[in-house]
Amino acid sequence: MRPTNRFFRLVSVIACCALVLLTGSRLAQAEDIRRIALDGSSVVAAPVVKPGKDGTDHIQQVPQPALELFPSPQKPSRGTILLCPGGGYYLLAISHEGYSVARKLNEFGYDVAVLLYHVNLGKATRELALTDAQAALQLIQKRGAEFGLNPKKIGVMGFSAGGHLVARLTHATDTNSPPDFLVLMYPAYLEKNDRVLDEVAPLKTPAFVYVAKDDPYAHSAIAYAAACETAHTPCTYYLKPHGGHGFGLKTNLPPDVKDWPDKLKIFLDEQK
Repeated sequence: MRPTNRFFRLVSVIACCALVLLTGSRLAQAEDIRRIALDGSSVVAAPVVKPGKDGTDHIQQVPQPALELFPSPQKPSRGTILLCPGGGYYLLAISHEGYSVARKLNEFGYDVAVLLYHVNLGKATRELALTDAQAALQLIQKRGAEFGLNPKKIGVMGFSAGGHLVARLTHATDTNSPPDFLVLMYPAYLEKNDRVLDEVAPLKTPAFVYVAKDDPYAHSAIAYAAACETAHTPCTYYLKPHGGHGFGLKTNLPPDVKDWPDKLKIFLDEQK
């Protein structure tokens, strides 16, 4: 028996309703987040969040850089982590490298500020993003308590391009109020010919570095960990056999990289 036109209409209605509910859920999630400009003076509207082909959510335009605040239910919290999602400086992988990670860090007792930094603006993008990160760190350091964040201990954490950004930030602020610790999750763009670039060279901030060997950007993490050893910078380093790039907190993580939150928690527990 062939499906009737009425059947097809019913299926279409159900599909449309599901899409509306999914979109509404994303919008509700975005609107529920407290979001402040990097000068701390104003509330910022929610960015447009779009679904990616891989089932994760992306932000492709950042009209106004901002911090999205995720205070820990633990009071007092153990400190604040400035979190930078990746996306190759073309977009922000906001779900599995942003919101999901922020909530996991909340479980560890940390307040989290997710940085919405400039992306997809051509050659100027990376410098604009660094300026955003510097402003964000200064805001947390000077006025974090005003926004419900604990500024007594401040770490920075980045995935992929976000790892490059926080490594640059840490290097740039080394002589003037650097972060207390640095977390690099499968960072990109840190080396050339297996040598760490000057702009991200480790100095004294303790680091956590995690990457899979089959990640096309693995050389960045490998070179950074080696540079930490040369500089006598404390570094907790994991090189996993398999996992690829960009896994973050996706569902069904590859087996070799499922342990990264547990390994990170151990590192964070050691930051006194």
